[in-house]
Amino acid sequence: MKKYFILPLAFIGVNTFAQFNINGQIGNYANKPILVKIFENGSPKTINTVKTDNNGNFTTKVPVRYNGIVKLETPSGGAISILSDNENIKFTTVYGEQIQTGLKVSEGKAQSEYIKLQQLVPLNELNASIFPHIKNIYSPSDEFYKALEKEEKRINDLNKNQSISSPLVNYISGLEALVKESKTSLSESSANKILSHIEKDDDRLENSSYLPELAFAYINYQFTKSPNDTPENNLQKATEVLLDKGNIETERGQNILSTIFTLVPEANFPNFYKNYKSKVNSLTCKVTDDLKKKVNRSSALKIGDKAPDIKFENSVKGKKSLYDIKASEKLVVFWASWCPACNKELPYIKEYYTEFKKKGGEIIAISLDFDQNEFEKATKDLEWFNYTDLLRWDSPIAELYNVDSTPTIFLLDKDNKIVQKVGHITDLQTLK
Repeated sequence: MKKYFILPLAFIGVNTFAQFNINGQIGNYANKPILVKIFENGSPKTINTVKTDNNGNFTTKVPVRYNGIVKLETPSGGAISILSDNENIKFTTVYGEQIQTGLKVSEGKAQSEYIKLQQLVPLNELNASIFPHIKNIYSPSDEFYKALEKEEKRINDLNKNQSISSPLVNYISGLEALVKESKTSLSESSANKILSHIEKDDDRLENSSYLPELAFAYINYQFTKSPNDTPENNLQKATEVLLDKGNIETERGQNILSTIFTLVPEANFPNFYKNYKSKVNSLTCKVTDDLKKKVNRSSALKIGDKAPDIKFENSVKGKKSLYDIKASEKLVVFWASWCPACNKELPYIKEYYTEFKKKGGEIIAISLDFDQNEFEKATKDLEWFNYTDLLRWDSPIAELYNVDSTPTIFLLDKDNKIVQKVGHITDLQTLK
């Protein structure tokens, strides 16, 4: 299964010096894991993995001062986004399709005000777009016309009486409106608003999760403005303007470039990558860790390279690492129990393993799970080495191997050098 817009970043285990706590109760979600993320450099970063109790309760701590969106993810892909202005949060919701919309907050001013504001959005859309058309059908003397006028007044009064005192809510709402505007109308006005945010905003822009969408919107604007130019030239022009406002020697500019590296593949834009990798490597200022990883990762792990060692937090079948496992050949398989493509691939891998094992080969399967129970159920009948760090796409192992989709399979020789990299075991059989 392909990974989209999620960066595998290192797990931060520090939660002793918390700036604020999040206490939640998720109905129908007992004894299940939750991945806790904040946004740094415009990208999600895992800060904790917690487990609910028998009643779906959990507590987690955010260890840094933070004004932005906290994201709580479940293994199925469900997510809760919560605004925090560096304040404690307490909420309840119910697991399922309404996990976000059913959110009820008893502590946390920013999220409470944001929910009230969001509840007005569909009413305002009715008032602006639907009611005027319906009223044209009726006469002002009709009862239904009068009822519509009454509802219009009620909605207008709700807006007048809506008091938003949280600066974070006002800021996030403004960004959301700009993202929506950019998707419906890629105008010069929208583009200039994006550039203004990049030039003037504080780190709430990165913490909001909207930096990638705004950067992507501006790149789209450039492509629309010059449809006859080459894609690489358009990308180059858009990046130059974005970095003119962000400045590559600052953290903001480097966050923008890092975001663009995430959005566009190197294979499609080789000259662009060559140009900006060279610029990053020539910088004399401090370079963010995220951008360093992007620059180094793009050219990592070629055929013939030695595969990085994988350390197991707890020994697997008596072995402590990939290098500790001795075999004539090894298959390092990245997969996950939640990945449909991986589950389809498993029977073929099992069949391959029978002969592979007889010839002295071994399989080391790295699962991008974060539900221990699901991982154990999925691997109980698998005879090879199975390991997971329970961090899903945030796994530093996946980052180390530059894995962005599952399944991904590396064939190593006895000295742990990479012989082949494929997406399916049948491709490996064809190539051998």
